[in-house]
Amino acid sequence: MSHDHDPCLEELKVDGVLLGTLDQWDAEDVCRRWTIATGAGCMDITFTTTDLSHALVSEPLRPFRFSVLRWIDADGSCDSQVSGGGTWIPGAHALDFLPPDACPVTGVLSRAKELIAGIVAAPLRNFVRAVLADRYVHHHFWTMPASMRHHHARPGGLALHSVEVAEDMAAQGALTTTEHDLGVAAGLLHDIGKVWSYTRDMFPSAEGLAMGHELTGLCRLEPHLRELEHHWSDGAFAMRVLLSGCGRVRAEGSMPLALLARVRACDQRSCERSAGSPNRPSRSWTPGPYDPPF
Repeated sequence: MSHDHDPCLEELKVDGVLLGTLDQWDAEDVCRRWTIATGAGCMDITFTTTDLSHALVSEPLRPFRFSVLRWIDADGSCDSQVSGGGTWIPGAHALDFLPPDACPVTGVLSRAKELIAGIVAAPLRNFVRAVLADRYVHHHFWTMPASMRHHHARPGGLALHSVEVAEDMAAQGALTTTEHDLGVAAGLLHDIGKVWSYTRDMFPSAEGLAMGHELTGLCRLEPHLRELEHHWSDGAFAMRVLLSGCGRVRAEGSMPLALLARVRACDQRSCERSAGSPNRPSRSWTPGPYDPPF
């Protein structure tokens, strides 16, 4: 980047997460503008080399402290460029740097973060955060509908529906701490396979047609599940059951089959309470409240 006259040149330290996916990267496009999410908002930047941007977008979403050079021209226009690779911020989580409007449905991101923070088991909490820090998941989960014509059929509907299911699970009574944790995690991720099972226009992908979104999600999350298993094997085994949607029937009726039934019920309740597609009235019925006579 060259400037014949620089009325103002300053160097900033910016804490944030570089957004974007590897399929958006082009080795020849040195001038491509990327976005750093800082929590309060977003900053458009360029990189000195495409090697630097490639290294960052090849990894999951991770918070870094970036050194940024910013030019402010006489007309007030601004141009920013990352001048170094950035320093990883240990102990920070990518979700904390996403702007509030990352999901077009107001409040959904903060509700999701509150649910994740409430998961007591650290390995499971880290598992959920790692899944949502996957670049492809992030690029789709917060903005895509949950369905094309049925429930939560609007931008951000998938994230809203997932949060509703998880909140319903969090409010369930008579659950142990372990069941609460697994139920909330399963609620947030039960439809995660949809990000690979549908195109941006909500047409089924070959993967989704072949396996359905439950099995697609289970297969895609296997690397994360193996990491969870390394730290908490029972948690990983239970999450595989809950994400698959298919419990192995046991004669004594023990968990995780009973917990799976609760997750399914919360899923169904969220669907029934959804206004559905704006172009198609909801076909679900819910009983109205009792109106006592005067």
